[in-house]
Amino acid sequence: MIKNKSGQVTIFIILALIIVVIILLLFFLIKGPSVDVLDEKNPQTYIDGCSQEAIEEAVEILLKNGGDLEPEGSLMYEGKELVYLCYNENYYEPCINQRPMLIEHFEKEITKYIQPRISNCFQSLKSELDGEYDVVMGEMQVTTKLRARQIKVNIKRDFKMSRGENVQSFTEFKSSLIHPLYNLGKTAMEIVNQESHYCNFENLGFMLIYPEYDINKFRTGDSDTIYTIKDLVTNKEFKFAIRSCAMPAGF
Repeated sequence: MIKNKSGQVTIFIILALIIVVIILLLFFLIKGPSVDVLDEKNPQTYIDGCSQEAIEEAVEILLKNGGDLEPEGSLMYEGKELVYLCYNENYYEPCINQRPMLIEHFEKEITKYIQPRISNCFQSLKSELDGEYDVVMGEMQVTTKLRARQIKVNIKRDFKMSRGENVQSFTEFKSSLIHPLYNLGKTAMEIVNQESHYCNFENLGFMLIYPEYDINKFRTGDSDTIYTIKDLVTNKEFKFAIRSCAMPAGF
């Protein structure tokens, strides 16, 4: 009896430790690294922090609109334009994928949004340094790459700050954001692929295999389906519309 109780206590301790480790991992995943955006004496840190704000803004717009900064091919849903990721205006026919390269589309949209804002970040940095440093900047090139639960931005720009014989030169700046946009996009692509082939997506079966997602599908009265994919780790949601194998009114 004593051995059984001792074994049970050991199991409870191990379970408690596992739960604590999982909570800590989720905390650091959601929170991400802290950045001091006001440290103008460290251009890398300054640009990273300033860029992250622009990245977050871009991603929130994409998530709410169905993947476009300015929705094209969309419907009004709850007072907002929501992009069709798969669409066919004809009745009975499967939808046609409107964004076959959705991840690459996300990357281009983010770059388009953040490039002028990152340029403003550099101008703000220069203004902070003027009077204390001589600052020279070259042309700027921005690229965005999505990875599993991460958004990476690479900024190529010659940046030199000098004061007397003290000279600091930079050619590349990097910024990253912990975010499930890549994962949400991949899930949306799977939904679109199935809708375009079978006029249906079995969300309950998918969630049994991938319990980290909550996928809701709402059928409107106009033969449109609104999909909402929720990442349960971060509570981030991606909404988009589909019109596939539409039925005439009365069917």
